[in-house]
Amino acid sequence: MNKDEQGKLQQEVSQSNKARQLLDNPLLKESLDQLKKLYAESLFNTGASESETREKLWLAYNVVGKVEQHLQEILDTGKLAKKQLEDFRTSIKNNKF
Repeated sequence: MNKDEQGKLQQEVSQSNKARQLLDNPLLKESLDQLKKLYAESLFNTGASESETREKLWLAYNVVGKVEQHLQEILDTGKLAKKQLEDFRTSIKNNKF
């Protein structure tokens, strides 16, 4: 593994740590939950002739989920990167002895 690859993996680990902080942040969790609840309630309370409003609310609801999903993907990628770095360091340590 070259220095560039190690640097990329370390950056992924760093990003993962930041994503974990966000996902564990009670204010962010509450905000995302409130937004999903608001969009869902608004969506279900639209009238039959409000198809454009329903579409916009549906998109908004889905965007909130996509943000959560993206943060989770960053977290998962960082976990894999951390494991790769640990395996690499272990292999170097084992080869030196």
